[in-house]
Amino acid sequence: MIIERNNLTNPIYIGDTEGDLKASRYAGIPFVYAKYGFGEVSEYDEVINRFEELVKLYGS
Repeated sequence: MIIERNNLTNPIYIGDTEGDLKASRYAGIPFVYAKYGFGEVSEYDEVINRFEELVKLYGS
């Protein structure tokens, strides 16, 4: 609903828990694991060690 309501064309989900991972899979969008967070995940599409690394991955 959030993706449609806000007309998002290339959404990603950034998180650090299995719950975040499950939510991204449910929504059908890529999951970026924030390794600097408190949780751990079993899989991810991309991983970042610092927030600033998002610019390298998705900045324009």
